[in-house]
Amino acid sequence: MRRATSEMVAVHEEFEATVTEIVPWGVLIRLDDGIAGVIDNLKLPAWLDDEPLPEIGSAVHVVVLDDARDPVRVSALAGDMDIARRLRDRRLDGQG
Repeated sequence: MRRATSEMVAVHEEFEATVTEIVPWGVLIRLDDGIAGVIDNLKLPAWLDDEPLPEIGSAVHVVVLDDARDPVRVSALAGDMDIARRLRDRRLDGQG
């Protein structure tokens, strides 16, 4: 997989990702253009709600939390997406 850089993804950006592997500490995913990402257990709704984890190959909507890591750190939590949307809106409005 291609290494992520700030030119490929940005913090607070949202993606549809594909689950590539389930690991004891989270879920590995692939973003657009083959960029590797990871959702740690605490950023995965299924883990917090004690529901079945997504299956390999399933789609997950995520938001980038840290684009400097390899793999990119992302979240599937609605609360993190809401925060990211508010911050993106503030930047567009010239407030941030």
